[in-house]
Amino acid sequence: MWHIKTFDELSNREIWAMYRARIAVFVVDQHSEYQDVDEQDLTALHVFYEEDGELLAYARVFAKDQDTVTFGRVLTVQKVRGKGFGKALVQQLMDVMATRFDQEKIEIEAQEHAIGLYERFGFKAYGETFLDAGVPHKMMAVKNQKRSEG
Repeated sequence: MWHIKTFDELSNREIWAMYRARIAVFVVDQHSEYQDVDEQDLTALHVFYEEDGELLAYARVFAKDQDTVTFGRVLTVQKVRGKGFGKALVQQLMDVMATRFDQEKIEIEAQEHAIGLYERFGFKAYGETFLDAGVPHKMMAVKNQKRSEG
């Protein structure tokens, strides 16, 4: 089941599952050393899929500035990779941004291996490749397809 929650709406177990998955993917699997828990967690919307109490896909969405919304910490746990959860997660993120954020532009720092996924949603890469926590990234952007909820 998909969930969209503010930090204050998350249960203790959901917070634990979120941080556990983020550390497993970014710190352990990708060997990245960085401060995963940050202030954005407090203001972001946390979008995640869980089944039988297990978090399987996760990302967070937040306003970058007055004109731009962004998302990050995008992950699927290892046991569901290749089963469409990444695409479903990005679709959920696009829907959340379209219905809950007024910003005109969506801009992300995409890991290079995921560029093709984001291109399917209209994102265009720009600028030079850069390293973030030792992982190659590209900036990508697309227009936010804002629409009213309901």
